Order: sequence, then C-alpha cells, then structure tokens
Amino acid sequence: MDYALPQGELDTLFAGPQSVGSEQRRDLVALILERLRQRFGERLLAVALYGSTARDSDGPYSDLELWAVLDDAAFGADFDESLEWVHGRGKAEVNLMSRSAVEAFAREVDEAWPISHGQFVHARALWIAPDHGALFETLRSLAAHPDDAAVERAMAEIVVGELYELVGKLRNRYARKPLALLAGEFAVHLACLVGLAERHVYASAGTMFDEAADLPGPDGAVELYRLVARGELGDEAVLVAALERAWTGVEAWAHEVALVDALQRRCVAGER
Repeated sequence: MDYALPQGELDTLFAGPQSVGSEQRRDLVALILERLRQRFGERLLAVALYGSTARDSDGPYSDLELWAVLDDAAFGADFDESLEWVHGRGKAEVNLMSRSAVEAFAREVDEAWPISHGQFVHARALWIAPDHGALFETLRSLAAHPDDAAVERAMAEIVVGELYELVGKLRNRYARKPLALLAGEFAVHLACLVGLAERHVYASAGTMFDEAADLPGPDGAVELYRLVARGELGDEAVLVAALERAWTGVEAWAHEVALVDALQRRCVAGER
C-alpha cells in the first residue's frame, strides 16, 4: 500500500541516528502531516504527535512518533498498521488506525498500560477534521480511565506471571539470567504494577522510575528503582537484597491496594 510519505535511504541506516535540530524535526512533522492529508483526504480524522517531540524534550537524536486516525470506511473497522522508517538523519513512525480500532486500543488494559497509553494521555493534537473535534479528548479519557476489573487482572498478571517468575530465577543461583538484566526487568514490571494501581500513565519510559518513586508503592521499590536507574548493578549482594526486599514488600502492599482477590483468581487454574 502506497502512503506517499517521506522516504528514507538505506545508505543512511548504518550511520546511525545523526544530530537533527528541533526545527528540522518539526519541519518533517509538518511534511508528514501534509502527506497524510493529501493521501487520505476526507478519510483522515485526526493526527497527533507523541513522545519526546510532543513534550518539547526531544534531543538531537530523538525520533518522531505520530498516530493518525482514519474513518472506518477507509480500510475497515479493524485497520491498524504501523509505518516505521529511517528518514535522512533520523527515524519516524506513524501508527495508522481506524476510528474503531484506535478507540478499542485506548480502552485496552494490559501489563504495559502505564507506558503504552502515554501516546494518548500525553499526545499533542496536530490536526482534527471538522465535526470530530472531541476525538482527542475521547481517546485521552478512554486511555486515562481504565476499567477497574481489567486493571486488577493486569496487576495480578504482573505479580504472578512476571515478578514471581523473576524471583524464581533470582533464587536459582546456578541457572539465572544475568542479575543486572533480571533487576532491570523486575524494576520495570514493578513500576508498571504501581502505575496501574494509581491509574498513572507515565510521561515516558525514561521518566518512569522517577515518576514511580513518587507514587505509593511496595516497601523497597524506590531503592530498586534508584539502583537500576543509576546503573548501580555491580554489587551482587546489594542487588539481591534489594530485589528480595521489593518482592517481600509486594505482599503487604497487595493487601493495601485490595489486590488479594484478583491474585487468588489468577493463582487458580481456569479462573481469571
């Protein structure tokens, strides 16, 4: 399918990202928007920018991230396609979705919800079609107010499906994955767990640990975030103690956030 978007060149790929000024990056945003409007015409309902460029915190090597909504008649109600390409000195990505598909995605709740739904909660509107002025707020509201039962299921999945397994790997001293990698994975899952509990969507993965540290969470969580965020992963005894403390803290915290019933359901085969 030809989208007529700005194209990259293969010979720029292995040079890696090159320094690009904010003005150049925003010129490319404007060009992508222009091409989307030319390509889809009245089928295009909205275009938004998200990520560091939308927050005006982009650096010289940042990429571009946008989403665009098409009416259901364009390619069908289930249409969802991600276009990602190297463009000159950097990289751009446009997530194209039908209105039905984007609303369904905004409603979805899984373990990564505190990270994935920032593209709606923290998006910057670039263009909106006439008679669709409420679309951005609709998507932002759907993303920011998840279904409580779905949140509980996602939290239980993190505890049982992720953290519990990582603690098992931690205690398998003879066959564990690298401890630094394990600690990083545990900290990310823990931050997502806390984000879900507080219905908090992080501004970015880069700020996640700082934001999570300011939220109510299990005992030991803040110290683990600090160790991972600062790369202080060389002292094995300190790291193991921090992981075990955070895991122990999850038990008491689960009672505080009334997660026990959801955990019980997750721990019984056939019940979710």
